Amino acid sequence: MLSGVEVSFLKYNWPSILWAAFILVLCLIPGRDLPSVTIFEFDKIVHFTFYVILAWLMFYGWRKQISFLSLRQNALIKILIITSVYGFAVEVMQELLTADRHFDIFDALANSSGAVAGSLISVKLFK
Repeated sequence: MLSGVEVSFLKYNWPSILWAAFILVLCLIPGRDLPSVTIFEFDKIVHFTFYVILAWLMFYGWRKQISFLSLRQNALIKILIITSVYGFAVEVMQELLTADRHFDIFDALANSSGAVAGSLISVKLFK
């Protein structure tokens, strides 16, 4: 059973949790089940966009929730670190847990770049 504090936290953070799960599922499904895209940059734009959205959703949720006030302090730095590490970890999981998906440093860089952009956009939007 969830406590009142956890329910309050989840009230504002469920979108970022679901989005992070969505990213993970998409990145771990077999490559043969994905549509074929021959444009190199399109793949990187998708990675970038996924992490812009993740950082924005996290920033929104952390700023709105009042259960864990420590999350609100230095939220930008914390979210940058968490989303960048998550993006790198997902790439590592692709290498280790899938047969036809592999670690790509450029995907990891696109993930981190998206995390930075999403965090900076969030600071401007929620000032």
